[in-house]
Amino acid sequence: MELVQEKAAEVADLMKERLNVRGKDLATKLRHTGRMMPKRIKREARFLADASALAENPRLSRMIDPVRVEAAHRACVGFLQAVDVADRRKGVLLGILGSVTLAFVVVSALVITALVWRGYL
Repeated sequence: MELVQEKAAEVADLMKERLNVRGKDLATKLRHTGRMMPKRIKREARFLADASALAENPRLSRMIDPVRVEAAHRACVGFLQAVDVADRRKGVLLGILGSVTLAFVVVSALVITALVWRGYL
């Protein structure tokens, strides 16, 4: 069942490329995704990782449902190909800038309040 392992490897490669998740295989990468993937897609990727592990043993590979593997692969690849890397980076940058701006506004308000309270303004 090299087909299952190829599909798991393809999903793992897409996760590295689109989500920048580190790890050597799909199971390891899934532990590092956090909230980057929806629960349903994560469940399908977990199934692919488990099926890939089962496919290593010839007797256990008969337990794998090829229709479910194909559906899980399609769902994972569909989600990962829709991820826009530039948009994710822009979102992270805007989140950091928003946090810095809020901190600046709060500190400025506290300094102005302290100056007014002491009678300097």
